[in-house]
Amino acid sequence: MQKLSLPANDATLHILPNGLEVILLEDHAHPLASVQLWVKAGSLHEEKWTGAGLAHLVEHMFFKGTEKRSAPQIVQEIQARGGYVNAYTTFNRTVYWIDGVAEQVDGYLDILADMARASNFHADELVKEQEVIRREFAMDNDDPQSVAQHLLQRTAFREHPLRHPIIGHLEIFNQVGREDLLGFVRRHYVPNNCFLVIAGAFATADVLKSVEQHFGTWERRPYQPVLMPEEPVQVAPRRAEKEFNTDIVRLSMGWHIHGDAHPDKPALDVLGFILGSGRSSRLNLELRERLGI
Repeated sequence: MQKLSLPANDATLHILPNGLEVILLEDHAHPLASVQLWVKAGSLHEEKWTGAGLAHLVEHMFFKGTEKRSAPQIVQEIQARGGYVNAYTTFNRTVYWIDGVAEQVDGYLDILADMARASNFHADELVKEQEVIRREFAMDNDDPQSVAQHLLQRTAFREHPLRHPIIGHLEIFNQVGREDLLGFVRRHYVPNNCFLVIAGAFATADVLKSVEQHFGTWERRPYQPVLMPEEPVQVAPRRAEKEFNTDIVRLSMGWHIHGDAHPDKPALDVLGFILGSGRSSRLNLELRERLGI
């Protein structure tokens, strides 16, 4: 068996007194940088609002203004610094990131810290953004691949919140109010439940000073991790079908594996990527190109 040769990893980990972890990778190959704020809270952590899509809604609202910046100002300031901003929500995390030029890392950190610490969640903006997400629900329900994925999730899991879509269920989403949103942020958006990842052509000492300036006074608060219910052991195959107005049949198959803490999890992630991610993946080449299925 050939041993994998992995590239050297010179990333360093720093922990601020408030518990915020900072991962830095200084790389001068290009005059660019990526600044990312990772919040260890996704759709799995909505507790009594499980299935409401709260984590996803918070992600949308983070771009709708802070105490000192309006929504257009956030985007304009990032673009003026040569950056591009975006975010995404998964089951177990929400990530806000800015890619841009390395010399503007301090400015990117200033804006991300402002969003994380002082987003105002204005009621009028919340109403508008909820309507945007309702359109996402409609598009999701019209996408056969999304429908198949959601069916697979609720077939594979009976107790665990993985059975719910990240976007949530519309009937629960429609019951969410501003106070529920603020409660989720107060619960999970604390420095001791977040970390920064910064990679690019910068001086580590300088960036650490910027991080401490913008995030160092972010108040640490008690944090109790969300406890996940134990998923009952599956003892027999499960199957579900759903009719959909499309000429193409879609098949999804899933197997339960160990959780993130298991040592085999990274290898299984790599295996899944090699087998089924993109047109060059092994399964796609075998089924589509060789067998013509």
